[in-house]
Amino acid sequence: MRKLKLFAVLFAALTIFLVTPAQAAMQDFWAYVYKWEGQMNVDGTPVLTRLTSGVTFKVLATGTTTAETLYVYGSDALTSLTNPVSTTNYASASYCNDRVAFRTDPTDSTNDRYVDLIVVHATGGYTALVENFDKYQHTIVIDERPGIMHHGMIWFEPTTTDETSTGITFPSKSLIHDVRVEITVTAAASTVNVGLLSTGTGGDADGFRVGVLATTKGFPKDTGVITDSGTTIDYYPATTYGALLYTAITGTGAQTYAGGGRSYLGYVHDGTSTGVLTYTSGVSTIRGFIHYFFTKMR
Repeated sequence: MRKLKLFAVLFAALTIFLVTPAQAAMQDFWAYVYKWEGQMNVDGTPVLTRLTSGVTFKVLATGTTTAETLYVYGSDALTSLTNPVSTTNYASASYCNDRVAFRTDPTDSTNDRYVDLIVVHATGGYTALVENFDKYQHTIVIDERPGIMHHGMIWFEPTTTDETSTGITFPSKSLIHDVRVEITVTAAASTVNVGLLSTGTGGDADGFRVGVLATTKGFPKDTGVITDSGTTIDYYPATTYGALLYTAITGTGAQTYAGGGRSYLGYVHDGTSTGVLTYTSGVSTIRGFIHYFFTKMR
């Protein structure tokens, strides 16, 4: 009987242990970052170049746009690490030692294991989105092949209403096809402009997007779409695309029967003008991402 009671106690304890959720635990994550420009070795493996500088990254709770709380890799004292991690801290031996490296307690209610990463090579704006990154993954490869369209993305977290550099510089001889704005934290009556550094040669602070509303989460639609004026003519209201991507004629509506339209331009960065991507926000409280689609032509 005593043995039976002891077995019952042990079984109950084991059951409690198995059904109790995993406890929060700090974990160290690290990975080397490489770029691939399309070259292959004779054995069919890709030729990779390790990136020891010029990389910035942001760590998100898996499946969300919420930033994780970061600490310096291996820091038992829990020294805070700013998220997103700057190119300076990426290259610093005291922070990341030229690699993606950080300590965090993953906000992962299912596994207490994964985070999502946005890793950006600021020289060119090439981006790798790594979902479900864990402490066992130690290699990140950014696709930088010429001649194909790339989807790059960079966060915006304004601290001022002045024009702000994203740190991205588009490669020379590249075509920027499109730029979209994603809003994750809204603000009433606020807008965002995206363009090229206005103080640089040929710069235009709202050359890509102008007056994009930041009042609703998601991807705001362009206002420059064909609209029925309510009488006999369709017209284009003012577009939120800038002059570097589109040229537009705004229709004046029913009274004059003057229609409108727009023509896609795309923007070729030939290396003689500025290639620095910037944004300007009406308030400093909004948050989101800038998505850009570009091809390095040669």
